[in-house]
Amino acid sequence: MSENDRSPIAEAFETLHVTKNEAWYLTEVRIKRLLELVGIVAPFFIVIMLGYLAGRLGFFTLDSAKVFNNYLLYFALPAMFLSKLLEQDVLSGFDVRILLIFMGANTTIIVMSWIIHGGLYRLPLGDTAALGTTSTWGNSGYMGIPLALELLGGPGIFVAFSLLAADIIIISIAGFALHEIDKDRTENGGGNALASMSRAGMKTLRSIGTNPFLWPFAIGFALSAVRPNWPPLLSSSIDFVFPALEMLSATAFGVALFSIGVGMALRPISNVKEAAPILLSTGLLKLVAHPIVTALLAAFLFNLEPAVFATCVILAATPTATNAFIMATAYGKRSSEASAAILVSTSIAFFTLTALLSYFRADLGI
Repeated sequence: MSENDRSPIAEAFETLHVTKNEAWYLTEVRIKRLLELVGIVAPFFIVIMLGYLAGRLGFFTLDSAKVFNNYLLYFALPAMFLSKLLEQDVLSGFDVRILLIFMGANTTIIVMSWIIHGGLYRLPLGDTAALGTTSTWGNSGYMGIPLALELLGGPGIFVAFSLLAADIIIISIAGFALHEIDKDRTENGGGNALASMSRAGMKTLRSIGTNPFLWPFAIGFALSAVRPNWPPLLSSSIDFVFPALEMLSATAFGVALFSIGVGMALRPISNVKEAAPILLSTGLLKLVAHPIVTALLAAFLFNLEPAVFATCVILAATPTATNAFIMATAYGKRSSEASAAILVSTSIAFFTLTALLSYFRADLGI
């Protein structure tokens, strides 16, 4: 039978067969791309889940969990900052625009939280301050740094530090100020606002000055900036110490993510049902509004490279940090909700971060 003698039914079946094969191929490609994106995020959350299981099974206590945090804060992560910065050209790598974007986004989310929790929910000032911190303070240290390095390589350290600095400056100022004003109202009837602001200012300066991330960054930045003019003795000394820094740095991210899981398992959580509206509002502010505000500020105010823009938005979507629980506990305000927010936001962040990676896949070259 010639080509022209084929029946319409045979042609239809052939077309259907080809279309079906194309559909299977496209589906296979989509699944493969999705798995590649999940493969970026999944290791983070697998390690977090292992830490959570270890905490729930009783391998660790709150006291032993503090050992993780002290090791990370004072040894592993500072070593990582130093080692990464010494490999970079800091004078061309650090971009003050990114710091301004994160500071603007943090300020906006704190104001939005104040409007929702103080205005809509009519909560007291101290509660509003605690929930503002919970809605804004992302896990920029333990999760943001490895994500930035994964997406941008070495230069990602500057994006991660900009978010860390914005968190420390803006959230510390707002959090301490509101908490101290609330404390003054409770203890003194609100008659000593100047003293409240003074205490808030001192606590903010102390928080900035004693932050274990800032000093290693400052030292690494200064050393890297003058690297071409290092005297031979300094160059030899750093070459001698550098392998030790890399050994400590290599342990930082695994221990950091594991400790997030342990903390999630051991921190007290109660009245989750009653706190559901608050968990919803803080979760939406942290995981949805924060990256959107960051994207809008970056898009309209500054012309960032696509990969840097995408990384800024993704880092803004990191879940609530342990710092929110620490501050809430210190002032006795909404600590249970802060603890629950860390658990809920970290669990949901697997899906939101994967969605953002999918959206920015072309910009990030993945």
